[in-house]
Amino acid sequence: MKISIEAMLDYQLERPTDILLQIEAAAIPEQVIESANLTLCDNAHFARVCAQDSVGERIWVRAEGRFTAAYKATVSIQRILADCLDLPILPPHQLPGETVQYLMGSRYCPSDQFQSFVDGEFGSIEGGARIIAIRDWVHNHLRYVPGVSTSDTTAADTLSGARAYAETMPM
Repeated sequence: MKISIEAMLDYQLERPTDILLQIEAAAIPEQVIESANLTLCDNAHFARVCAQDSVGERIWVRAEGRFTAAYKATVSIQRILADCLDLPILPPHQLPGETVQYLMGSRYCPSDQFQSFVDGEFGSIEGGARIIAIRDWVHNHLRYVPGVSTSDTTAADTLSGARAYAETMPM
């Protein structure tokens, strides 16, 4: 599958500000960046740094006044999908160390707030079958609508909005 990406940032900064840009597609084995162009306005400082787990790069910019960034890319995606339906459930103490970080809540995904929903919706399903059920629920209940969320929107906000919307739909 080939996708086109376009992102445009336009900010007015009242004072010198450090910005960490995370808008470029990462070159990883499952996706090839066929073309990419990043255009930044003049700025005082620009430095590329490795992203988390060395997946792609981020850009530190120190800017003042009007700051603009434009990114365009064409990316060919060839996901290697594992059949996880029959994966067994593992107790946390048997998980590989590098997976532990994904068990922790974050600013944008306060996962501890989802437990009652997950238990109620998927309680009887375990292991890989639960992963598939959650994936299918997300596919069937969520849509990307530009402008609906902001930089402060969390996964909990999105879930709450989806559930409230579903309750207003006629049966």
